[in-house]
Amino acid sequence: MVFIGGIMRTLLLAFIFSGCGSDGKGTDDTGAGGWDVGSEPASSLAPVDPPSNGSCPNIGESGTVNFVSSNEDRVVTMVVPEDPPENMPLVYFFHGLMDPGGTPNPTEYMASGLNLQSIADRLGVAFALPQSGVLSRMGFSFFMWNVEDVESADIVLFDDIRSCADSELGIDLRRVHAVGMSGGALFTTVVARDRGDALASMVEMSGGSDVDMLTFDSPLSAYSTPRYPTPALLISGGESDIWPGGGLTLVDFSAATDTLADRLVDDGHFVVRCEHGGGHSIPYAGMQAAELWIESHAFEEASPIETDGIDAYAEFDDWCTLLN
Repeated sequence: MVFIGGIMRTLLLAFIFSGCGSDGKGTDDTGAGGWDVGSEPASSLAPVDPPSNGSCPNIGESGTVNFVSSNEDRVVTMVVPEDPPENMPLVYFFHGLMDPGGTPNPTEYMASGLNLQSIADRLGVAFALPQSGVLSRMGFSFFMWNVEDVESADIVLFDDIRSCADSELGIDLRRVHAVGMSGGALFTTVVARDRGDALASMVEMSGGSDVDMLTFDSPLSAYSTPRYPTPALLISGGESDIWPGGGLTLVDFSAATDTLADRLVDDGHFVVRCEHGGGHSIPYAGMQAAELWIESHAFEEASPIETDGIDAYAEFDDWCTLLN
């Protein structure tokens, strides 16, 4: 999420979010692909359904494409290794809240800023960076995910990308991971909740769950037990990991991350909780830990990190704790 300075502009943000959510359709308890949120745990990997609009764009190489999903034009940036291996992992990276005026291409901005092409080439993984919708309130516009509804166009887009990556890239469906920063991390909570049986693991950087936001009737990124055990690496930046700042805190990401960690542990999920103390940012140590996490997990396989303990891995050093 971007920092917006100034008390007056900060106060206006409270009204931007007043009664608003993304334009996802429906608020019942059934996911768009047919999964029942809160039902019995899944016993196997989620099936791959055809894309919602019946066809896939060319996602076989790095670049930004128009992706028609739920009869809407969406944008997805793909980062694919120059020499793609067979059965490679797929990593979703969900961007945070950004100003379309200052950052009109948030997925390209994140891919470039985090040097994801280099990481894709080195690890042999494909990254999918979908772009959220835009919310407009009180003269302000923001890229923001739907973190309210169970059934939304954003979840359908997740399904469609998975379907097209399977057919066009031949990904290993057992190694699909969700990674998010800030507002994208809050959406990662939603993805894990609604599509836990499609994920090998999740990584959140300044995210969490059950966020009480001014003017909303119910918490954002409300937690519900994922349908399959989802190893979670949860990272936040300490007391200064807040939004928007400038004298007002609408979201305390460290507290929200603690809430999500407690809920996952209570449900028997494997959780590593890290606190870097650097505020609302992605430190280099966080990227290193995320890479290790992605490489270490596959659906229906035991976690070597859980088996070995985090003390066996320098990436976790003394800033992370194994929760159980």
